[in-house]
Amino acid sequence: MENTLKKKIASGVPSVGGWHTVRSPEVAEALASVGFDWVALDMEHGSFSVSDAETAFMVCERHGCAPLVRLPNADPILARRLLDSGAHGFLVPYTEDADSFAEFATHCFFPPKGRRGLSLERFNLWGDRFDETLTSFEPVLVPMIESRKGVDAAAKIAALPCVDALFFGPYDLSADLGAPGDFGSPEFLKARNAVLKAGTDHNKPVGGHQVACDPEALAKMIADGFRFIAYGTDMIAMRTILKTFNQTPED
Repeated sequence: MENTLKKKIASGVPSVGGWHTVRSPEVAEALASVGFDWVALDMEHGSFSVSDAETAFMVCERHGCAPLVRLPNADPILARRLLDSGAHGFLVPYTEDADSFAEFATHCFFPPKGRRGLSLERFNLWGDRFDETLTSFEPVLVPMIESRKGVDAAAKIAALPCVDALFFGPYDLSADLGAPGDFGSPEFLKARNAVLKAGTDHNKPVGGHQVACDPEALAKMIADGFRFIAYGTDMIAMRTILKTFNQTPED
């Protein structure tokens, strides 16, 4: 079972995904069915349990959309459980050290490449696809660069063979730089460019989050060189549309 998203990311073709924060199968389906390449379940800030995540994975697969998870941290045991449930890969927050990320990654690959435990679970149809998944499936692994320390280590992180892409986290990084939400400061733009360069130098796509539902801003990110982009979130998209009620002309 080849991970088609992993192959697409490696090709350098822009990949755009949805961001899932609401614990609802219906919302997961709404995201997975609009044409996104992937949907990331936010388990750092969202309220998903492993059971909730598994349900969302089923929904995403129904629509040919790769289910990813933004982990709360680089927890290898949680990662193993989510892979067994059907996750196609992870975004790992606050990655700041290449060696630590490489250690985490070993838990996501089967031996001899790693030390992920073998089991008969949903991801291999309880053993029906055991050989196929054992030899051909590898998860997408995307470290998130969200701090000064992460920016400084970005080149070493990008050089890791296990890394599929880097993901630039704008809000957390801007906060670490002392100006939360300021995406136009010289220091922020310098950090953004440093992460882009780290990815380019090591032939790894760089991603980021276009939080506002703004297609022109999305197009600009692609023009700037980003190739793995989260677009909006479920709640922000809904609220953006609903807020238009008070923008209609008065009678």
